[in-house]
Amino acid sequence: MPESHLCEYEAFYRKQPFGLWREDYRMAQVAHLLAMINRDPKTSPPELMDFMPMWKKKITEEELWDNVTESVLANR
Repeated sequence: MPESHLCEYEAFYRKQPFGLWREDYRMAQVAHLLAMINRDPKTSPPELMDFMPMWKKKITEEELWDNVTESVLANR
């Protein structure tokens, strides 16, 4: 690939990002729209981020220590 093509792709990416996270966001928008249309009016509306995979998940202290333990055992 010539350098000029690479520069064009970089410029395009700055204007219109692409990639898997972008696809996840678009699918989350569709799922959010369907959830908003079909929700019970008496309940609170869902948030868009509820439909994004692994964006809101916070690591618990137990999971953190499990990760540390796995890392120590893998590198001994």
